[in-house]
Amino acid sequence: MKWLFLSVMLTLAFASKPGLADQKSHDECARAFDACLTDCNTRFSDDVGKRAACVPQCSGSYAACDAGVAYDKAKPWFEDKAQKTKKFFEDMIEDFKKENPEPEQPERKSI
Repeated sequence: MKWLFLSVMLTLAFASKPGLADQKSHDECARAFDACLTDCNTRFSDDVGKRAACVPQCSGSYAACDAGVAYDKAKPWFEDKAQKTKKFFEDMIEDFKKENPEPEQPERKSI
């Protein structure tokens, strides 16, 4: 229990750095992963089966953290490409409408 408290406190200490509270870095993900592995090794030092189950949880958390960091870095690029793609299609539709005006609808007459 003491090690769990220590790992939680270390994680909070790293997450509370100014400017990085909302956005993690690869280093912070790696530190959290190392703390998780240390916690697994400490809690399950004499039970290999439970340690083997704990380690994939650490790996999954690290993968999710690292993917979030990569997404945050790529997000502005994707937003720019989405805007350019939207403008391309809007321009293409406008050009099509200019070149192919809608035919006039004949008057409907009732019998």
